[in-house]
Amino acid sequence: MKFKENNRKAFMSIEPNIYDQLNSDYDLIVSCFEYLRGKIPTILNIDRDDIEVFLVSFCNFSGQYYPAIGIRDKVDSKESVNFDFFEIDEKVETWLANLGIENLKQKAKEIKSIDWKTLQELKEYPSQI
Repeated sequence: MKFKENNRKAFMSIEPNIYDQLNSDYDLIVSCFEYLRGKIPTILNIDRDDIEVFLVSFCNFSGQYYPAIGIRDKVDSKESVNFDFFEIDEKVETWLANLGIENLKQKAKEIKSIDWKTLQELKEYPSQI
């Protein structure tokens, strides 16, 4: 997870360690992240009214793009949420380990999601602008 500046506002990326387990199938990863995105406020015990959680086409230092989850304070939030990289990473990875990769894939099949190509075009989903 890293803080990244985009067109609107800085955000922290959440990059769960599932890329290899899903054979770098970015469409499947986007679907899994869409399911996970809806669970982030509960996993982190943060009021969903205080944060924006979105899918993002993220770029690493090598210029390679891949799907990730972005999190940031809402523009109109009364209080700033303290995002601790290590705490978020630990909570998300623990939650995923308890769920299991096969259960995550099943849950992802049960929801509607965009594909990787669409996420690349949009840059973030849902758009917060």
